[in-house]
Amino acid sequence: MEFLDGSYLHGDIQHLSAENGLDWQHPLAANPMRFNLDNLSRLRLNASNSIASEIQPECRFEFVNGDLIYGNLQRLSREEVSLKTWFGGEMKTSRAALRRIAFLKSGYKVIYEGPNGIDDWMLGQGQNGWTYADGKLRIKNRGVLGRNFQLKDSCNLSFDLEWDQPFQLSITMFTDTLNRFDYRQGSYIFFLSPQFVSFQRVQPGTGVLTLGQVRMDQLSNVSKARFSIRAHRETSKFAVYINDELVSTFRDNRGFVAEGKGISLASQLSASSFAVSDILVTEWDGTDESDLSFEATESSDVLHLINQDKPKGDVVQILDQKIHFKLRKERDIRIPLERIKQIHFTAEDQQKPPAEKSTDRIRAHFAGGGSLSFDLVSLDGENLQGNSEHFGELSFTSSAIRQIEFNLNHQSRKHDQAADTYWNMENQP
Repeated sequence: MEFLDGSYLHGDIQHLSAENGLDWQHPLAANPMRFNLDNLSRLRLNASNSIASEIQPECRFEFVNGDLIYGNLQRLSREEVSLKTWFGGEMKTSRAALRRIAFLKSGYKVIYEGPNGIDDWMLGQGQNGWTYADGKLRIKNRGVLGRNFQLKDSCNLSFDLEWDQPFQLSITMFTDTLNRFDYRQGSYIFFLSPQFVSFQRVQPGTGVLTLGQVRMDQLSNVSKARFSIRAHRETSKFAVYINDELVSTFRDNRGFVAEGKGISLASQLSASSFAVSDILVTEWDGTDESDLSFEATESSDVLHLINQDKPKGDVVQILDQKIHFKLRKERDIRIPLERIKQIHFTAEDQQKPPAEKSTDRIRAHFAGGGSLSFDLVSLDGENLQGNSEHFGELSFTSSAIRQIEFNLNHQSRKHDQAADTYWNMENQP
């Protein structure tokens, strides 16, 4: 459990509801403690299920309120969209709630999500500063650690990075040497610092070659960011994103030379101090969001086709893997979904999200990516229940959820502003 002032408390959830707050059992407490939700930032659940291998999402649904869900499209009409998710089964909502649908040509496959400890990572020999606590890999010195992810032809490594001192983080991808640098084996290395990102190829017999370096200013006044490092074997394409914005793309004109299956992380400075958390490793189809980023017009839906055409018109219906599209709102055509990368829905029809969220509003982050915001009802036993302005009554198994955010309207409070208001001990045994 994390509070708005950044402090943590470990324990077990006994009961959670919008009406009564959070009943929390601490290992050192004789009885459960009750907390108001007003000062709660997030709950991180200790273990969550991953997406079942037989259920591979084919679409990314983006909603006008900022929600994002991975799932499969069942059907779409002028009024309603039906989608199927691994965590909620079939879900229906108003089409006006949708901003965009992205069709993932190779599906969405999660390789790893964590960290849940340090034991499944290989640590470098000798002095090594890596430790694990509260869902984060932390380091305050030099050190290397790595893991075999069984990488094949692509990789999207996403993670949160927090720092309180200058840092140099190197990420070696597609390597089989996980506990040290190995320049005798082919691999690709990204060097990250608050000012630069540098990209190198390591190839046996030819040594190390820098393929690109980019100066960046996104990190100049912050101490936390989300990174996404991507690689695609077939196109020899690489990309770096920070907070969902493209920093740079790189290519290896000699072709993809690395054959390893793992990733290693290394701290380069003895005085550095940073933490890596919320690691998500998925496959990547080589598509850049920046290539597909465009706003729908006020009066027309826009398709983005695989041949880069962007016809405007009206999406009438999607059914049986075909889209019924009225081109320029005049000519009826039907297009197989396999030819479509994305659909941007007209801004004219989109529901405007409320300026102020309900005080009961939470955001559930699901294992494997994606999140959904709704008004909390309760979390009791294995089920999280709530009410959504888009989907109505909701019920999810808690094992599908990685973390829950609270107080979505609030910024983090300083410790002295919040410390005295955590406890609600009235009517406690």
